[in-house]
This record gives sequence, structure tokens and C-alpha cells, in this order.
Amino acid sequence: MPQSSSNENRFVLSDYYKKQLKEIAFQGEFRAETFATKFRFFFLGFLVIFATLGLLSGRPPVEFYYQISAILVLLCYNFVVLYSLKKSGKYLNIFKFSSSFLEITLLTFVTGYTAYSQKNPSLVYAAPMIYVFFILIALASIRNNTKTIIFAVIILIVEYASLTIYFYPEMTDFNAKLIALSDYLKPSFLEENSTFFLVSAVPMGIFLILLYMVVTGGLILYAILNTSRTTQEQADLIFNTEKQAILEENMRLGMELDVARQIQAMVLPRNEELKQIDELEISARMDSANEVGGDYYDVVHHEDGTVYIGIGDVTDHGLASGVVMLMTQSAFITTLRSKVISLRESLRSINSILFSNIHVRMNDIRNLTLSLFSYKNGVFTTAGQHETIMVYRHANKKTEIIDTVDNGMLVGLTESIDEFIHEKPIPLQPKDIILLYTDGATEAENPKREQFGSHRLIESLERHADLPTTDEILAAIFQDIYVFIDGMDVYDDITIMIMRKRG
Repeated sequence: MPQSSSNENRFVLSDYYKKQLKEIAFQGEFRAETFATKFRFFFLGFLVIFATLGLLSGRPPVEFYYQISAILVLLCYNFVVLYSLKKSGKYLNIFKFSSSFLEITLLTFVTGYTAYSQKNPSLVYAAPMIYVFFILIALASIRNNTKTIIFAVIILIVEYASLTIYFYPEMTDFNAKLIALSDYLKPSFLEENSTFFLVSAVPMGIFLILLYMVVTGGLILYAILNTSRTTQEQADLIFNTEKQAILEENMRLGMELDVARQIQAMVLPRNEELKQIDELEISARMDSANEVGGDYYDVVHHEDGTVYIGIGDVTDHGLASGVVMLMTQSAFITTLRSKVISLRESLRSINSILFSNIHVRMNDIRNLTLSLFSYKNGVFTTAGQHETIMVYRHANKKTEIIDTVDNGMLVGLTESIDEFIHEKPIPLQPKDIILLYTDGATEAENPKREQFGSHRLIESLERHADLPTTDEILAAIFQDIYVFIDGMDVYDDITIMIMRKRG
């Protein structure tokens, strides 16, 4: 029966952790951008206060209007960003760059306009304004994104350098005063013809400020890169250690499962046994999935000439299902040693044994579908509930479908199933074919997630029914299944039995 679908490969841990680390990094950037957006309201509030104080102190109203207009642009943008972030993080990467650009450009505009309107270019070099620029770098840095920080530093240097270059010519008078002051402050011990100059504040200030910006941005960038590297190394150590532990555990389990598969294969009927049956030509094949499965089939040629056949499917997969399959095979063989053999009695005994072992000793809830068959004197008799029985009638080249729902119930589910067991005869004519299967055959899927289905199984049977041997028929049907699934993984055992009456 189908297992719980899982396409994850437990061995590929690095890809899984990389995906998780990227998701964690994204969430960190998302939280940082949300915080930066909320902090921007606080920052804009202070700018409004400064603009208002300037107006109250006698600054021209037009200056206040320009400042408020710039602030309103960023305020509207801020509301858009906050609303979008609350909805989703779809535009996070865009906001990281656009926010840094607008933050820096707004302050550049306010600073430049203030210096221009007040005819005081020294405001461009004023320390308070420079510190606000550094706040903007820090605001970019909390986004914890290398590209955003580099972008913010570049924008800041370009815009601030543009301001200083623009206002530099207007600082010549200030430089002349510095030169005059240098003559006044010239130390008396200097020679008469020697020259003494105070350091010019403008070019040196520009150089130092820009250098400070670059160094500050570099330090922030290094801190983030170092933190990211440390976190990555810690994560690598964790998942590499876990990967090694899981690989070792999987190797141990893999060896155990290989042994289980070998044991399962050992108890299946060999081809030599099947060829010794005179009246029936029988071929059977089970292709196992990646795990140990619970598919079961058996053929027993009894000493009285009766051929007994069983086919079933244990729920779930894994070692426990394989054990239940082995218990079923053992119980079936045991029941055939009784003096009085009937399919009804065999099913009753098998259910009693499995229910006790599964529920009491294994403390499990597994069960299985199981149909038993007997063949003697040209008549098939069946009992038990499993998949439908397909009977290909050679005379009319059509396939008859026999449902088994009313023939029994799940084995091992309840303590007694006596009242549910019913036998049904299936007469056969020469060259008639019976096909038995487990759900792995009909539920095999192609890349479009379409199942092979019972209708395709019937079509395949009818298409190949006239092949010379049942071995060829069986091989052709399996070929049709694998062509249909087109390389998709098989997650359930595929078991098919073909029986044709000789004649």
C-alpha cells in the first residue's frame, strides 16, 4: 500500500540548510527594514521640529515650505513601504535601496537648500549635519545587507561631495581670512622671511569628512561580514556534524534493510517451483520500492495436487511491514499443513495469528489486504479482500473484472473476521488468464501525476495476452508501466502475477 509521500532525500542536508539559512537571512532583513521604516518616522519628526523652530525664529516661510515638502515626500513613501511590508516581503529588495537613496537625498537637499538660502556655505561642513549623515549610514547598516550598505555609502559620498564642490568657491573669503589670521598668529621665533599658514578648513575638512565616511562604512561592513561569516561557520559545523551522524545512521539502517529485502526475496516462490505445475503456467514478479515493502505473494503446490496462491499488501512501508509480510507467509504455509484445508479456515487462522502478533507483541496497528486462491480441476476458488481480479477470456478476447470487496475484510484489523469471509468460484477455460496485482501497479505515476490505473493495466493485458509465455506477458506489462511513468521514482512495490490455464 502507498506510503506517506516524501520526495526529500535525507542525504542532501546541505541544500536544505542553505535554504533555511537564506530564509533566516531574509527574515532578518525583513525585520531590519520594518524597524528602519518605523525609525524613519521618528527621524522625520525631528526634521519637522527643526523646520518649525527655524520658521518661528524668523526664517523665510518659503524655506519652511521646501523643507516640509521634502519631508512629506519621504513620509508618503514611508507609509507605502510600511503598508507593503505588512502585506508581504515581495518588494523588500527594492525598498532596501530606494529607502537609503531617499533618506540620504532628503538630507542632502535640506542641507544644501539651507546653506544656499542662508548664504552660509559653512553649514555644509557643520558637524551636526555630518553626524546626521552618519546616522543615515547606520540606518542603512541595520538592514544587515552588504549591497545596501555599499550603495548607501556611495550615494552619501557622491551627494555630499557634490554639495562641498558646489559651495567650495563661496568659501574663498573664509580662506582669505584664515591667511590673514595666519600672519597675525605667526610665532615670533620664526625667521622674518618664513611663511606660516593655518590649515585651510575647507579642503582638509572635505578630505577628513569623506575619509571618515568611507572608514565608518567600511567598519560597519566588516562587522556585518564578520558576523555573517561566524554565523555561517557555526551553521556549517552544526549541519555537517548532523549530516555525518545521519549518514552513519542511514548506513546502518541501509544494511539492515538490505538484509530484510534479501530475506523477503528468499521466501518468494522460485521460478523452478512455478514451472513444475502442470495445469497452470504461472509467472510472478515483485519490483521493490526504495524501502522495504509489504507486498506479499506465494504459490504452493500441495501434495494432493491443489495449487494454493496468496497475494496481499501490508499497510505502510519499512521494516515492520516487511516483518508482517514474513509472518503472513509463514502463517499461510502453516495452515496448509492441516488435515482439512479450506480457504475460509486458512484466512481465519492467518488473521488470528497476525492480530495477536501485530497488536500485542509489536504494539502496532498495521493490517493487510489478502486474497487466497485454490486451483483444482479447472476451477479457481478465491476468498479474502484485495484488489480486483482480472480474468482474460481467450474465447472473446475480453477481460472480466471480479471485485473482492465482499469476499472478506482487512486481515489483522480485528480479532475475528469469520463472518466476513466468503468463497467465490472462478471457472477457467483453456488459455484463459488470471492477473493478480497490488496497488503499486495501478498507482504508479507519470511526470504529470497521472496514475497508470486499472484501465491501462487491462489494456496492457489484452494487448499482450497472445504472447507465447506468461513470462513474456509479465515482462511486457512491466515494460508498459515503466514507459508510462517515464523515469519517475517508484514509491510502492509493484507486484503482478500472471496465471494461464494450459490447453
